[in-house]
Amino acid sequence: MRAIVKESLPRTSAEITFEDGYPSMPPTDGNMSVLKVLSQVSVDLGKGEVKPYNPGLRGAGDISFIAQYLDCLDGLGVMGGGAHSPNEFVHLNSIPDIEKRVALLIHRLSTNTTVLTKLKQ
Repeated sequence: MRAIVKESLPRTSAEITFEDGYPSMPPTDGNMSVLKVLSQVSVDLGKGEVKPYNPGLRGAGDISFIAQYLDCLDGLGVMGGGAHSPNEFVHLNSIPDIEKRVALLIHRLSTNTTVLTKLKQ
């Protein structure tokens, strides 16, 4: 990328900078409303309540870049550990429960007019 920037066309110029870091996902009212729906799905499946996780302790998610503008969640994926290291692993037995939870979340968010109304506010 730096080589491309160096070779600007005539009468043009470019500059590139890199910054480390991801924004944390803000706990907006809308995001908390979506979490409440997910938590109820989890309770209904007998898996217990889902609570917000400290943004400073969880991983980065691309959704964090737009989470202040769009009601959303992150962290709906598989369970495991050793994130992004040679020792990373996935608990394959966690996948069926997560699939059910996410499928029901999508269904409830897309069909429940009360939830949709709250999310649009």
